[in-house]
Amino acid sequence: MAKRLMILLGIIGLLLTANTMVATAAENRGPTGLQAAKMQKELEDMLVCQDSCGMLVSACENSTAEYMRGIIKQKMAEGRSKEEILAYFVSIYGEQVLAAPPAKGFNITAWVTPFIFVLAGGILIYTVVDKWVFTNRLEEDDSEMESSELQEEKLELYQDKLQEELRKRW
Repeated sequence: MAKRLMILLGIIGLLLTANTMVATAAENRGPTGLQAAKMQKELEDMLVCQDSCGMLVSACENSTAEYMRGIIKQKMAEGRSKEEILAYFVSIYGEQVLAAPPAKGFNITAWVTPFIFVLAGGILIYTVVDKWVFTNRLEEDDSEMESSELQEEKLELYQDKLQEELRKRW
């Protein structure tokens, strides 16, 4: 009985060791099948073709895009990660090869500055229009008050004159 148990434990140990070795070998080979296709598509969507078309590598059909796809496949076959492949293309073509620039340094400034200017312009326009309208309202109120006072004075003058004329005639 003890002998059978030892043999069974030995077989289980060998199976676990073999399974671990197969899994490790699969990890070292890099992505395969659907994972590789998905990773390739993601990389193609992250890169801009470097001829004059300016399209993503995934959408472009010219020879430059085909060449870039070939490099992506080659680097994936070597077991390189997505970040390493992107770094390879950036080292060759510069950051303009990336479809979306990395969020650091000047790139953040270039993305944020237009929104800041639009917001500042909106605040400036609101302030100017509000001041203009408010000032005009005050002037209208003042002129209405002045005109009503003026009208009252004129009315008093006319009434006085009327009373004077009536006294003369009657």
